[in-house]
Amino acid sequence: MTRALQILVVALAAAILVSQLFIRNGGVGFVNGLVVYLIGWWTVLFAVLPLQITGQHETGEIVAGSEPGAPVDPGLKRKAWLTSVVMACLWLVYFVVFEFGLIPVGQFFLPNPVSG
Repeated sequence: MTRALQILVVALAAAILVSQLFIRNGGVGFVNGLVVYLIGWWTVLFAVLPLQITGQHETGEIVAGSEPGAPVDPGLKRKAWLTSVVMACLWLVYFVVFEFGLIPVGQFFLPNPVSG
């Protein structure tokens, strides 16, 4: 994805999330959407962290007093951005599925009546 498209996806997810403060329709609420985004963001971050890591032992430049497997350049800024873009895409899918009722949520959370 190009950088402009990435920014557009993140901005769209943020705009929809903020709009939930003003729209009361029983769908995805602001707090619910924020919690799903934040928990998902951290989960995706831990999945992205090991990508493109070069350890100090691989380059041969081990800093005294550090672990030889420590990364030379962890690239945290790039990985945080990648995490935000991936999670924005996932959150938009979550929003569409639950806001438009593509999966009926009630059947998962309501107990089945006992037939007598």
